[in-house]
Amino acid sequence: MNKINNKTIKDYLIGKATAKEMEQLAQWLADSEENQKELFEMELAFHLGRNSSVATPQKVEEAENRLFAQIDKHEEHTIKNNRLHFFRYAAAMIVAVLLIGGGLFAYLRQSTETITVAALNEVKKVVLPDSSIVWLNKGATISYAESFEGNERKVNLKGEALFHVTKNAAKPFIVSSEASSAKVLGTTFNFKDQGAKGKDVISLIEGKLEVTGHNGEGKVILHPNQKATISKDSKTITKEDSYALADAVWRDNMIPFNNMQLKEIARILEQLYDYKITIDSKLDHKKTYTGVIKRNKDIENVLDGLSYTISFHYTIHDKEITLSK
Repeated sequence: MNKINNKTIKDYLIGKATAKEMEQLAQWLADSEENQKELFEMELAFHLGRNSSVATPQKVEEAENRLFAQIDKHEEHTIKNNRLHFFRYAAAMIVAVLLIGGGLFAYLRQSTETITVAALNEVKKVVLPDSSIVWLNKGATISYAESFEGNERKVNLKGEALFHVTKNAAKPFIVSSEASSAKVLGTTFNFKDQGAKGKDVISLIEGKLEVTGHNGEGKVILHPNQKATISKDSKTITKEDSYALADAVWRDNMIPFNNMQLKEIARILEQLYDYKITIDSKLDHKKTYTGVIKRNKDIENVLDGLSYTISFHYTIHDKEITLSK
């Protein structure tokens, strides 16, 4: 298969590709590295351009119209030999419309050994060269080498991501933001880069993690269910206990609790919803519970679901909740 309908590419870029189109696209990508480079440059320009802070809705619409008009025109007389040239021209055109200052042009001139992936309106799963898995939260961007060569596996992050790192004791895995970095051998953790607030929050789910501030904040070692907060403003790094799985609930919106007492579940809900929860002394404090409940925008819906498994009543007043028998 050496050709692909350009409508399929358009549908893929705007997130409306059918299952059949995705299958055709996968086959086309498998045909050659040239095909992969073509789609890489197109997708990079389209998605990063849309995610630019200077990309107003009007500019996005204008750029898309120009780009897709060129694709349609090219559809009529495409030949494989000049297709790569066209895509590079189209990518440059949409970037020129959406970006100011030429930052992305500089990136496109770099070696294709560096890969950048952006998550826009949904959580995006990325498999790294060492088989480590990253889930990018909405608006997050990750950059990494096409192949992890040398003595380290380095990843740059903007935004929030959940990492499940493949173990390799001889090759540490390092995630860096502007404010801090986390060094691991093999572990699962959530890294939240809050650049606008001048801090990072890193929560460890399993394994062991070394967290270092980039501006003299210092270094801490995290163990499971601990988190580090790095503040650029105060130049401090703090460590505290935290149910780490709660910090990663955004990935699938499921809240897990395993063999937990009611007071522990209450602390998780406090962490997620910013409420103060008080438990009546008449409720059984020693009984444990195991299960998963779907996160909901309103804590009332979560409490309703839990009350079927854990027999209790609740009352809410302002930001305080009381659980009673």
